[in-house]
Amino acid sequence: MKKLKKEELKFVLLVAAILVVGVGIAYAALSTTLSITFGTVTQSALSWNVAFTGTSAPVTAAGTSDTGRTCGAATVTATSVTVADTSLSKPGDKCTYTLTVKNSGTVAAKLNAITPTAPSGISCGTAAGGNLVCGNITYKLTTDAAGSTLLTTGGALNPNNTQTIYLVAMYNANTLQSTAITHTGAKFTLSYVQA
Repeated sequence: MKKLKKEELKFVLLVAAILVVGVGIAYAALSTTLSITFGTVTQSALSWNVAFTGTSAPVTAAGTSDTGRTCGAATVTATSVTVADTSLSKPGDKCTYTLTVKNSGTVAAKLNAITPTAPSGISCGTAAGGNLVCGNITYKLTTDAAGSTLLTTGGALNPNNTQTIYLVAMYNANTLQSTAITHTGAKFTLSYVQA
């Protein structure tokens, strides 16, 4: 093998450096820069307002009032309904409250969840969705005044529209209770989300 002289070695290194720079320039000549630019982006002003309407709820009573049936008054605020003391003592006793939910916002809403909470003072056999059965009393949320069609989740409540819901408490047994039982705190929680 022939040994390269110092001048030859410098020449070879110079040629190699020129080749590397030339390749870099060739690649640089083939590069492209792409750009994406937004014009004006506007976030529209929207509002969320799903609430109960009114300050009280009309009640329809069934059964004979002179033998232990009384339907307590319902006090309504935007976010809650509170029913006063109620007595249901025999088959046929029933209290039905008419509630209205209004979407006063600008975004469509839907009922996402119905969560029942069992009262204290009694054990409950059914606690699912809009149905709560505790002892001889059934509490339910329905879409009809007769109380036969349970309220379910889903469906859109469009802006400026209302939804009528019926809160029903009824004596559901064919027998009489031999001792008084007091239920305290039966509750339904309704969760609305964007549709």
